[in-house]
Amino acid sequence: MKVTIEQKESCIVDLHIELPPERFQSEWKEVGAEYRRQVNLPGFRKGKAPLAIVEKKYGQDIEQEVTRKLLDAAVRDAITEQKLKPVQRPNVTEIKLEGDRSLRFTATVVTRPEIVLPEYKGLEVTVEKPVVKDAEVDQFLDGLRGDLAEFKTVEGRAIAMGDFAVLDYEGFIDGKNLAESYPDLQPTYAGRKNFWILMEEDRPIPGLAAAMIGMNTGESRDCEVTYPPEFGEEKLRGYKVVYKVTLHEIKEKELPPLDDAFAEKLSPGSSLEKIREQVRERLLANAEQNFTQSVRGEVVKQLLALVTMETPSTMVQQESSSILKEIVRENQQRGVGEEELRAHQEELLGAARQSAGDKVKLNFILGEIIGRENISVSHDELAWRITNMAERYQMTPQKLVKELQKHRAIPGIEEEIALGKALDVVVSHARINGEEPKPIMASSSTHSHDEEHVHGPGCGHDH
Repeated sequence: MKVTIEQKESCIVDLHIELPPERFQSEWKEVGAEYRRQVNLPGFRKGKAPLAIVEKKYGQDIEQEVTRKLLDAAVRDAITEQKLKPVQRPNVTEIKLEGDRSLRFTATVVTRPEIVLPEYKGLEVTVEKPVVKDAEVDQFLDGLRGDLAEFKTVEGRAIAMGDFAVLDYEGFIDGKNLAESYPDLQPTYAGRKNFWILMEEDRPIPGLAAAMIGMNTGESRDCEVTYPPEFGEEKLRGYKVVYKVTLHEIKEKELPPLDDAFAEKLSPGSSLEKIREQVRERLLANAEQNFTQSVRGEVVKQLLALVTMETPSTMVQQESSSILKEIVRENQQRGVGEEELRAHQEELLGAARQSAGDKVKLNFILGEIIGRENISVSHDELAWRITNMAERYQMTPQKLVKELQKHRAIPGIEEEIALGKALDVVVSHARINGEEPKPIMASSSTHSHDEEHVHGPGCGHDH
């Protein structure tokens, strides 16, 4: 076997491999003999057909099997011979089987970058401590009051901002009915009957509430609105729409008094003081969760800043593509149209590349920490993670395991857990707001690694 190395970039090498005809011929004999033992041919007992006849009928299949086996074995041997540390399955291209049965091909290998780990224990992190203010408790209670609010009919005055309107309305562009012109348009924009809207500036239809101010119960009015150029519904951007509005009722939202009777409605037997304390505890739990995530985020920032390394461009490109798809999906769910996404394409691509580069770099760093700390993943930790995943996907753990095995995804989950444990070690040794750290043992952590990651650098698996 002849191997020529071509360094493409710091973490990517091309192995140009050439196998002599003897290797192909030797493998052909083994594969051909196996075919002869397994196939059934008319006129011959199983395994007794002449090899020449088997090769004539199955020659193309045998050639493909021989080539596959030689490629796999040669790549493994070349990687071992060159002492490379791949972090992804090598990509084999330019496969050429010559007439003399010599085999030439190129294997692109992404290797582990050189990393000099800094002192990752004892990082100084400053994050604002979680505090729940009385105003936050009051705001939450107001939300609960809103859930129990009553709506009283207003009489003797015109509608104003902040009221609730019960109305019929129908939209027209140049005299043409919106619902007929655009059958797939959301009814909220085309027109509704006996619909409730809160009178506020830009919702649900920009400018409609302002055009309705002064209307009285039973009154009808043509209200003209102009949709902004950046409006979420592409069909309406920049258009002037006339809504024929009939106001049926004006409603005011009346909040219940903040007293023990209100607390009793929320939870029988409770007092307002007790409800306040429960709300405070809930808000504090949320604040502490946000505090924990902020600490982890600051630790990640410091790790990224402390390590200088070149990340494999192929991994960054793959992750960028994945992140970009997720960004587009989230924006589409929020109602952002394709035209607007295209207008911000470069901005989105830049954000995806930056995020992808950081993720790839972080996981190489954490991968080194996994080795330094001798972090492993127990069967119980893996089972716990898969059980949680099964609950999210609403399927049995047994079925999920089969699916994961089918797609060879379990090593990636193990690596995900290990990466999380590595970050846990760094966080647990950090000095947060000047306080002495309370380290955890790496082997005992079962934290869910919530930070997004890229499979590959942590455990040396082929993905």
